[in-house]
Amino acid sequence: MDFITTGVISSTVYDVLKHGLTLSASVLKDRLGQWLKEDIVAEAVASELTKLDLHDGLSEKAIVQQLDQSQAISTLINGINAKAALVAPSTITTVNQTHSGSGDNVGGNKIVN
Repeated sequence: MDFITTGVISSTVYDVLKHGLTLSASVLKDRLGQWLKEDIVAEAVASELTKLDLHDGLSEKAIVQQLDQSQAISTLINGINAKAALVAPSTITTVNQTHSGSGDNVGGNKIVN
């Protein structure tokens, strides 16, 4: 499982539990809204997290370890990350510039206040 994704989820779960909230699809969508956009996926993730018996006595590291051991969570996260890669693929832009004299050498959008 992607360690960055696991870290984001474990941190979110830790914060939710620390504040005495219950893990639910709506809470996860509120906190992971940029990543969990579909209700069905949020419900599936919340359901799997509930099955892991996570509680407020666990540290973030312990939550990460439990997430890493869960095959169901791993499958859900891989599916979500695969969709995200299709929607927003990474691109590399190359800019070659030649500059002489004084002034700005801007390779993209210049923001002027």
